[in-house]
Amino acid sequence: MNQRSGRLLGMAVAASVGLIGCGSSAPSDGPAPESRPSAVPAYVVAYRAGHAAGKAVYDSTGKGAAVRETVWGGCTRRALQAGSDAEVDRGSWVRGCLHGVTNGPERLPTGPVTERTADSEMLERFRARARTKGEAPQVDHARALVVARLTEHDYDVELSTDYSAGSGTPEAESLARSFVESWDGDNGRDGTARNVLVLGPSGERLAAQRI
Repeated sequence: MNQRSGRLLGMAVAASVGLIGCGSSAPSDGPAPESRPSAVPAYVVAYRAGHAAGKAVYDSTGKGAAVRETVWGGCTRRALQAGSDAEVDRGSWVRGCLHGVTNGPERLPTGPVTERTADSEMLERFRARARTKGEAPQVDHARALVVARLTEHDYDVELSTDYSAGSGTPEAESLARSFVESWDGDNGRDGTARNVLVLGPSGERLAAQRI
């Protein structure tokens, strides 16, 4: 082999080694990391918890549960006692409960179900009625009113206040009672109001009462 041929052979070997190194898909420092499963959305967790609760009611009381829990708002009442799973999306929890009490299969929502809308007019009507009863100091703690629609026909009313947790609980309960007493049916809204919730500055629940 002459000197020129030797140089060409060496260049070819070096190029081949480089191509092998660049084209390899195997990691150089260990196996590829495993993919992590995505977290289950909170509204799905709420729905499944509600469905399990509704199915338990159906299993214990039979077909009549569907009428009680749907027509009379049983699932919306139960949602208030269902803990943190329901609080992240009460509408999803209620939907799951309604499907469960009919012994129906899960039909998971594709997004959050609860729809919240501020209603300053309803808040002012409540304040006006409360003041006529000498309850101005109490009602002035209400900072905002939100209608939380849970189903096509059912909604809750949420009153945000400046009451602190613990020390403001008795006042919050009194405010909830005052709101229920002032309620005059539909208050101009379609559907049925089921509950009033009094919330603290950070959204924590201080009191709740059926309407």
